Amino acid sequence: MDRKISRRDFLDGMAVAVGAAATGGLLSGCAAGEWGGVHDKVVNPPDGWNQAGRGSPGYPPAMTGLRGSTNPAMRIPHELRDGIFWAGEKPVHRTGEHYDLVVVGAGISGLSAAYFYRRRHPNATVLILDNHDDFGGHARRNEFTANGRLIVGYGGSQSIEAPSVWSKEARGLLDELGIDLEAFRKYYDQDFNTRWKLNDSEFFTSDLFGRDHLAVMKGDTQTAGTLRNAPLSERARRAFLELQDRPGDYLPGLTEEQKKQRLVGLTYREYLRDVAKMPAEVLDYLQTYTSDEWGFGSDAFGAIDAWAMEYPGFGGLKLDRSRPYRYCGPTIQLQWNADDPYIDHFPDGNNGVCRLLVGRLIPGTGAPRAMGEETSARIDYSRLDVAGNAVRLRLDAPCVRVHHTGGNPGAKTVEVDFHRDGKVHRCTAGGVVMACYNTMIPYLMQDLPTPQEALFYGTKLPIVYAMVLLRNWEAWRRLGIYHTRFTSGDWVVAELDYPVSMGGYRFSHDPGQPVLVHMIRMATAPGYRNPRGGIGPGRRELFARPYERYERSLRDQLTRLLKDGGFDPARDILGITVNRWGHGYALEYGRPWADFWPDGPLPSVRGRRPFGRVTIANSDSQNRAYADAAIDAAWRAVEELG
Repeated sequence: MDRKISRRDFLDGMAVAVGAAATGGLLSGCAAGEWGGVHDKVVNPPDGWNQAGRGSPGYPPAMTGLRGSTNPAMRIPHELRDGIFWAGEKPVHRTGEHYDLVVVGAGISGLSAAYFYRRRHPNATVLILDNHDDFGGHARRNEFTANGRLIVGYGGSQSIEAPSVWSKEARGLLDELGIDLEAFRKYYDQDFNTRWKLNDSEFFTSDLFGRDHLAVMKGDTQTAGTLRNAPLSERARRAFLELQDRPGDYLPGLTEEQKKQRLVGLTYREYLRDVAKMPAEVLDYLQTYTSDEWGFGSDAFGAIDAWAMEYPGFGGLKLDRSRPYRYCGPTIQLQWNADDPYIDHFPDGNNGVCRLLVGRLIPGTGAPRAMGEETSARIDYSRLDVAGNAVRLRLDAPCVRVHHTGGNPGAKTVEVDFHRDGKVHRCTAGGVVMACYNTMIPYLMQDLPTPQEALFYGTKLPIVYAMVLLRNWEAWRRLGIYHTRFTSGDWVVAELDYPVSMGGYRFSHDPGQPVLVHMIRMATAPGYRNPRGGIGPGRRELFARPYERYERSLRDQLTRLLKDGGFDPARDILGITVNRWGHGYALEYGRPWADFWPDGPLPSVRGRRPFGRVTIANSDSQNRAYADAAIDAAWRAVEELG
């Protein structure tokens, strides 16, 4: 149950810079080609189109309330997708700007592409466009102040995961940015939970089990003792403990290859129900077991990957674990022999990587240029887009169209249209890197060749990351927990922030001090064997939900979890930032639903082909939701431009 791989590295690293659904053209309207697609209208969101959070827009990291993909950031993209943006006359104003490179998307992939391009062409000029009011894509920084002290959290991409298996290009970028991974061994307090006697836990919810119950684990494992008072029938309790501790050979009479092939064709829930014959209570108990790491529940997660992750139920099959099975998912295969501790974490998550990239790309902004100063550095956002700078980062500027001059893919220049201050503007570039969502690129580029309709397959999983500032963490200490998984409810995880102190920044070192709590909501709707089926319903609900409902459900679940520790939400909650990502995790291929995996043709490979002077960089194009995938895609895209 403690396999090293963790999907907490929520990384797309791209911004939504989405495209023009002009009338006519190969991919006009909502056509999605052979791969299908999910295009859901969201009209008049309940918080209003101008709702971008609370606080000063001049310094986005400190804004609270509803953040992430805010309504202003999504308005133009949704109009483009729905085919209404270009209705009526919209004159295009030529700015007279020409850049050697325009990058669409200011997440990890987009910023990395700008960096790699400048390394290859030191005198190049680069414009980076993004529709959000902050850079980083899903690698977002959340700032709070308590008792006059800065407290920093992350609103998305969490950590530098398994760097030992990163490509030389991705690992080389960390080195060039001065990110010393060994330093995290000092910065990250690895004895924190042991010193304070804090354990993992699971919260049985009343809607599934009749009453709420917190089951505090022994370390990170449930036992007969820790489950003694859980609202499970004796039959279900015995069945789960056997599944976890003494699983039988649930596939007798089959060879090893036959057993693995059987797992390839099953979801984890199907394996538990139909093969291991677990009672319904155990199925409900384990439904959210996969949600935090993979973005959807056990009803869509593959049994072959559950075996690879050493989830409960597979030990009795006696399968060879010396190497991954060829049908295991790409990240599982890549990280099979990785043994990295999960400690390579900036307090603001992978926004720390983005801030260091900005520091190298745009001097004079206050962005950090050294690892130790990253957390405390304050960026002057007014200096990101300054005339005369070799690199300019233009926020609140969604790209609306990309096309080669004269409509000729052989042309040496590309025209890039973007929306800002109520008008459409045009600049030109020698090349363009599309570091935005795969599904939106066909709307930006109406002349793409047919095979690149596969871009629509990369529909992302919706997710919400909330950071909650608490007055103290006394309730957590009294209950003896640092993390919990909810068996149901809006939020699947609540956990104390990671204990990282670096430079002049210090993590909470006493239960009486303020602390951030990280909460995760996986919005992909359950009940679909193919997780793509749950994306549309989940995303519709996510965008149609007002901030107050997020806040209410968050307060409710925290109170139910912590009330026996003396928690009072009215007294103890000091601040909330809800980072809403309608397009969250890049969807990683897995059996049984992705029947083209691993032999292809892979939609990601078909979709990412260069087209004239335009290349594609994003984690979608690598079909992996990790920082190294975004960096690898950026390096490839720049190499393809030459």
